[in-house]
Amino acid sequence: MGKSNRGNDIILASIDAFSRTNYEKATTALLAREAGIAEGTLYKYFPSKKELFLACCRYIEDLLIARYDAIYQEHRNEPLEYLKRVSSSYTNFVRENPSMRKFLAFVLNNIFDEDFRRELEDFINLNIRATEHMLRKGQEMGEIRKDLDPRIVAWFYVGAYFTLILMTEMDADEFEDPDFVDKYLNILQLEEAKRPAEATPDGAKAGYEDGLFATLKKAGPANNAVRGG
Repeated sequence: MGKSNRGNDIILASIDAFSRTNYEKATTALLAREAGIAEGTLYKYFPSKKELFLACCRYIEDLLIARYDAIYQEHRNEPLEYLKRVSSSYTNFVRENPSMRKFLAFVLNNIFDEDFRRELEDFINLNIRATEHMLRKGQEMGEIRKDLDPRIVAWFYVGAYFTLILMTEMDADEFEDPDFVDKYLNILQLEEAKRPAEATPDGAKAGYEDGLFATLKKAGPANNAVRGG
């Protein structure tokens, strides 16, 4: 088995272990046992429990970003459809991955740790910037209401990531509604009453040929949404 595959196996086993216990109770001995390896082997891949925990964070974040960028490649010139599909994709992710959703909730609950906070900030900022970009594009195209503040709407949109986790963990009946995503987006009241006959030509004003999230990552943390810079 390759080193990268073994590393991923350790990460997946650790996500499950962290989600069932907590950061303090999940000792490196427990994490190694869950991964089916010796504790000494664990340290060959991750120098500390904190580094392993952060690697788990990034693994989940990368899974989500890969989903969103795939949607962007298909719907880059349909901002409203992009937002709907990202919402549906995340909703399915939360439903299908109980250990990962619990892990994300745990990260949110432990932002008193500066390293955990920074990791979460980077992920949230990236999502807010991507959402704000698509909202502004939708406003330019006439798909999304121009009287909305894109930054504030982006905050509510991304903040719902954790609301969905809470709804799932509390077995909210509303979350099982097949029209849940449409009803949620109706609350935000994004859509213009009328749409223009023609959309922006493919590639026009896009500027994100390599993928929305990849481009924003390369651009760095400009206009940091969390710290308000």
